[in-house]
Amino acid sequence: MTGQPLEGVGGTLAAVQRTFASPTLALLHKQSAPFVVAVFESVFVAGRSAVGADAMHLEVAQLLADLRAAGVEGVPGEAARVLCSRWVRERWLIRDVDDATGEQYRLTSSAQEALEFVRRAGGARALVSESRIRTLLDAVERAAHDANPDRGARLATLDQQIERLTAERDRLAGGGAVAQTSADRMEEQVDHVLMLVRELPSDFARVAESIKALQRSIIGQLRADERPTGEVLEEYLTASENLMENTPEGRAFLGAMELLGDPELVAALDAHLAAVLRHPFAQHVDRSQRTAFRSIRSQVVEALEVVQTEQARATRTLTAQVRQRDPLRDRELDHAIRDAVNALTEWFPAAGRGARVEPLTWLGRARLGRLRTTLHDLRPEAPPAALAHAAPDDLPATDLAEIRAMGGPQTGLLAEHVTVLTSDGSRVSVADAFARGGAALRRPVELLGYYELAADDLGAGDDAADGSRDDAAVERVTAVRADGSTRDFLVPRVMLAATTDPADGGIS
Repeated sequence: MTGQPLEGVGGTLAAVQRTFASPTLALLHKQSAPFVVAVFESVFVAGRSAVGADAMHLEVAQLLADLRAAGVEGVPGEAARVLCSRWVRERWLIRDVDDATGEQYRLTSSAQEALEFVRRAGGARALVSESRIRTLLDAVERAAHDANPDRGARLATLDQQIERLTAERDRLAGGGAVAQTSADRMEEQVDHVLMLVRELPSDFARVAESIKALQRSIIGQLRADERPTGEVLEEYLTASENLMENTPEGRAFLGAMELLGDPELVAALDAHLAAVLRHPFAQHVDRSQRTAFRSIRSQVVEALEVVQTEQARATRTLTAQVRQRDPLRDRELDHAIRDAVNALTEWFPAAGRGARVEPLTWLGRARLGRLRTTLHDLRPEAPPAALAHAAPDDLPATDLAEIRAMGGPQTGLLAEHVTVLTSDGSRVSVADAFARGGAALRRPVELLGYYELAADDLGAGDDAADGSRDDAAVERVTAVRADGSTRDFLVPRVMLAATTDPADGGIS
């Protein structure tokens, strides 16, 4: 007989059933899972981990209206507020109060895991790749190195690494060729890095949820008044320390905090990201993916802030509970409520219809003051005057060129202008490109367009790394307003390179 015995299979089945009952798989198992995941993907975009409650309701309502208008099947018929409340009950959303912005929604760790699973399953790139295998091998090598107590073996490993790196350095110093990594391999490595970064928010969100659950447990024990307050708080501090040190998510949070506290590591991270974006493959990378790669550090910081915010909120809540808690008053109130319930239990079966209830006179009288009996009439005293109907011939003539002259940067035309100036491979500064443009391209707002191109350019934003950018240098430009008047501006000296997407954005 092969396989597990019946008892073993039963235990495995129970464990699998518990797993399928988790909010992550419950979300993916729902018939409405495609709609819920699509809504979460549309609302909680990159860099937006929390959304105000009112904004969330409006955006979900607009998505529902658009889908119903398009005739999409499977769209729920409930209102947006009802759906959001249901998602909170099913532990896909967290609704809490922020000190600055008020009520807001955040994705739970379970919802983030479900979204990441959908991204992986729907991705065109294979999950097994050289970058992932190399990461696995490096992790195993580091674990073996740390686990080996043999001094000689460690020295031999270090000598091998030094010998290999020295040989490579001597080869490059002697004029050896620098191998150019292919675009496909770079794209695969960037995809792997982004996958690792996407897993961090769900891990840290799990830490924040554990802190919230611990806070609720401690408050419940304080209100129960079964143990001294000092003993309960000591248990909270011990549990908090164990939460950070004895769980994988907590250790990851502490490690990330330690790394981000090292300015040299943060500077090295920024330099490495800039080096990757200078590779030629980055010119063909999708803008959203490029933006996500640039914002890796900010994504990690934002994920850490979720945990720090939850820690600070838990501390404030417990502090307020300890300061405002009056055990004697709470005990008297509990006794009063218990006596009232007991009195009603005895009186109700024997009382008839219309029987009077003797009040408990020892309860304090509530001093409500004077209650308002009327409300102010919010309707205006007189309606506003009706708008006069204007015939089409009476309307002022509109000039499209005048409207365009008052608009934002003409990014498309600016990109074409920069491409012409840099067609010979040279680079020009923002001030030089601005001065050499036509009058229509020398409006003050066009300066913002040039700096937007410089920010989107893969090399111009990293000039400080190779010394070709001087943040202290400024240049003078003369801009021409729409009415023909001029104004001089002092602008930072930033270099521009050829733009690969001249039709991107702007007013052309």
